[in-house]
Amino acid sequence: MPARTLVGRRSLAVTVVRGEDGAMDGFLVGRVRGIDLRLNWSVMVIAGLVTWSLADGILPEEAPGRSTTTYWMVAALTAVAFFLALTAHEMGHSLVAIRYGVEVKSITLWLFGGVAQLGSSPSTAGSALQIAIAGPLVSVAIGVVALAVAVPFGGLVGFAMMWFGTMNVFLAVFNMLPAFPLDGGRVYQAWRWRRSGSRIEATDDAVRVGRFIGGLLVALGLLQAAAGVVLSGVWMMMIGWFLREAARAEGHQAHVEVPLRRYRVVDVMTADPLTVTPETTLTSFVAGRFMGGRHAAYPVTIEGQPVGLMTVDDIRGVPEERWSEVTVGRVASPMGELVTAAPDDHLIDLFNRFGRAGEHRALVIDDSGQLVGIVAPSDIARLVSSLELVTG
Repeated sequence: MPARTLVGRRSLAVTVVRGEDGAMDGFLVGRVRGIDLRLNWSVMVIAGLVTWSLADGILPEEAPGRSTTTYWMVAALTAVAFFLALTAHEMGHSLVAIRYGVEVKSITLWLFGGVAQLGSSPSTAGSALQIAIAGPLVSVAIGVVALAVAVPFGGLVGFAMMWFGTMNVFLAVFNMLPAFPLDGGRVYQAWRWRRSGSRIEATDDAVRVGRFIGGLLVALGLLQAAAGVVLSGVWMMMIGWFLREAARAEGHQAHVEVPLRRYRVVDVMTADPLTVTPETTLTSFVAGRFMGGRHAAYPVTIEGQPVGLMTVDDIRGVPEERWSEVTVGRVASPMGELVTAAPDDHLIDLFNRFGRAGEHRALVIDDSGQLVGIVAPSDIARLVSSLELVTG
């Protein structure tokens, strides 16, 4: 059967792009092997369009004679199956990443497919290659099985399964375009990384190719729109624009992240920070530290050993008339809620801990348990700004 008939005039080519950080917002729908599964609101729009495309055009054309209700039910089930297949695609990436010691925070489905948010980057070209290729292999496997099963079914169900299988194969093929950060672009990046030995050089090369292909897709979309295929043209332009911007952003991230691996916590921390004792009243603390100091957080210590961290947020829940009787020790964040680090820890590892804990400060403690410093957002901002100046 011709590909045009299988895919249909109104169907949508969905791309899958894996993000290493900053997955877009989405509401939690489940958890698999410790990985949050999330749905962005835009999925509802795409799911609706896919269902409408199947129920109102493709299925009636290819399997006529059924009721409208039947078409919509089959279309809805097919759309749900397709998004489950997208999740399986991302799960393929994620399980291989976990195998190589890369933390996976979440999988989010959104407008352009799926995003697996990794807590860190692959450490070798070989692991990066296997993580990148895993998703398309899952999609191909799903597609081949669906196409094989569709043959004996025939009819409406058989054609729906054929559409589902074809779209999964198409998804895998499209994702293997060497357009970073598509999976094919990541495969190309890993290949260049292995040849050159430099992740930065490989990423720069992959970014150039990805932005070029993204530009071609934008141009193709313009031609389609000019030829009267407006919906497909606009969609193609959106994909091309997204690829160009995503490639640029990941290239910028790599130029900051890779140099960060050379730094340790001691290189950026504020040493010997001002502290406060647990028995200090909030009145004394506000007057002596917040009003007279320049910091937003103060470690709480007993004889040099940290027992908590005091911030302005900890004070907000206490009425001002009670400040004279409430002590810092009663409202400060306890150590169990804080991120800690040793002076010789790699800074990139600390960043990963920040991501897992949802924090942006860390107390730096030496081998004897004494507080020696604090890493605050301002410390990180200074270093990142310096690296951006150096790398351009």
